[in-house]
Amino acid sequence: MDLYIINTNLKTDSRYETEMLEEQKCAAYRSTKTEIEHLQVGDRVLLYSNQKGIIAKGTASGQLHKKEDNGELEAEYYMYLHEFREFLIPISPSRLRHILTLADNKEARPFNKTSLKFKNEVSTIIWDEISKHP
Repeated sequence: MDLYIINTNLKTDSRYETEMLEEQKCAAYRSTKTEIEHLQVGDRVLLYSNQKGIIAKGTASGQLHKKEDNGELEAEYYMYLHEFREFLIPISPSRLRHILTLADNKEARPFNKTSLKFKNEVSTIIWDEISKHP
């Protein structure tokens, strides 16, 4: 199982992050939407909110869905997350970077994309550390 960090797209529209949390899903929009297609059933997903950090986690359902957004057909690709857990206190960006460094120093990279995929060898380490968060 792979691990992905998916950005909630808060800077573009706060509605996107709200929907992801309320509907327990991960999503991508327009030019980046196809990144959701790569998720497989059981892949681990962390939802990342800019300036807050990790706000939720879950495992990918494996079923891709598409929907309209602001009048544009199939502008959103999304996937529901099983075992969904929203963190009352987000895991800060600095704490996340520390966790990534513990897993593999090469993985402590900037979060400047819609999604980041982590190699299988470090996915379990990252997931286990994230899962310790209250």
